[in-house]
Amino acid sequence: MLVFDTICALATPPYRSALALIRLSGPKAFEVLSKMTRRNVSKLLMDHAYLTKIYARKEDEKTYIDECLMVLYKGPKSYTGFDSVDFSIHGSPLIAEAFLSALEKNGARRAERGEFSAQAYFNGKMDLLKAQGINDLIHATSTRAMQIANNTVSGENTKAVKVLKERLLEDIAKLEYYVEDQYSDEKDDYDEELEEVASLLDEDILSWTKTLERTRRNNREYEGVRVAIAGEPNVGKSTLLNALIQEDKAIVSSTPGTTRDVVEGEREIEGIRFQFKDTAGIRTTSDEIENIGIAKSFKTIRDSDIVILASDSGFSFLEKEKDLMEAIGNKPLVKVATKRDLGGDGKDADIFLSSLKDDLQPLIRILFERLDLDTKEESSFLGKREEKFLSDILAKLEETRKAIREIHQIDIASDTLRQAIDLLNALMGENVSQTMEDIYQTLFSRFCLGK
Repeated sequence: MLVFDTICALATPPYRSALALIRLSGPKAFEVLSKMTRRNVSKLLMDHAYLTKIYARKEDEKTYIDECLMVLYKGPKSYTGFDSVDFSIHGSPLIAEAFLSALEKNGARRAERGEFSAQAYFNGKMDLLKAQGINDLIHATSTRAMQIANNTVSGENTKAVKVLKERLLEDIAKLEYYVEDQYSDEKDDYDEELEEVASLLDEDILSWTKTLERTRRNNREYEGVRVAIAGEPNVGKSTLLNALIQEDKAIVSSTPGTTRDVVEGEREIEGIRFQFKDTAGIRTTSDEIENIGIAKSFKTIRDSDIVILASDSGFSFLEKEKDLMEAIGNKPLVKVATKRDLGGDGKDADIFLSSLKDDLQPLIRILFERLDLDTKEESSFLGKREEKFLSDILAKLEETRKAIREIHQIDIASDTLRQAIDLLNALMGENVSQTMEDIYQTLFSRFCLGK
């Protein structure tokens, strides 16, 4: 991937359709275009649409490819920051391939995945957080995921990082000054000033703890909620799965052990994608194949976000199933008493229902409550990368506060805070060498005004 190359790619799926979009971007974009159209490219207006014929070689009428609509963008006022051309062509895969091959022969190369956004990042058109947000938006699989991804593209996460970075630079400027002063012959007592820094860190730690919690919830909602339906054989797990996903996916039979493998189904509920997984009935059996299915059940339960435990005869069996309880661990658990229409036992259940006859909205509300999906506060951060950075930054802030208040080591506090700023720069996609430049700039602007 070389950002100074002139690149081209199909920007729409490679299927037959009415229209398709091809993008050309790079320092030689207009030069490449001039070899394929008989228009005078130097006289074309930017940001205007032109209907034009495209040739593999404009001098040869026989190399005609397509008549398309094209728009030229002059860098840096383009998505990538380079000169760019968007071609709206007829949506034949054959035309698209001929078009791309001609662009290649005239000086462009085919783009790698994400390379247009890489050009935009290199040219300062977006930071790494926004680039990741665009990728998340493209891959969103539910309405809620789309909303969350749009929030990350808005740039609010970048603002949050910059605000924290400015605060930490102010703090480290003070600490660096105190570090130098503590080795001087006439050192002062800075207890009050250090407590002020620690108090500011209290606020930052509280704020970023909430942000991290909201980011974790964002990630779960974006990826979709994994729900394991578990329980003993023949308690109505498959019937419940079919009712929840509103289709006949799982085989329903009165014969115990019918479900021997995990059966999955998806449904978007209130904008969130739910992945329901019907598992093999848990019991002691000598059937080798059924035992394999039960082992898969335990793995599915361990990998889930929440567990629906179904039973038609009460939940006393839980005390005996230690492997099941170990797999559930601390996950949210919903006890569903099934077969209400057939006289099932609703004792100790969170909800008593008939999967065939009852409205399942009350069960869905319980799922939302247990998963805290109704919470309105959102984070503008999304993704496991961002979550890891937030967690690491938070840990550094806590270490800094401890160094000030508990062990009273200003130099350790300063060094740890510098590491937090390193992480903030890395989160933004900036080189960590930027940290020292930021610190020195803050130090001199704060303590050497007018010098």
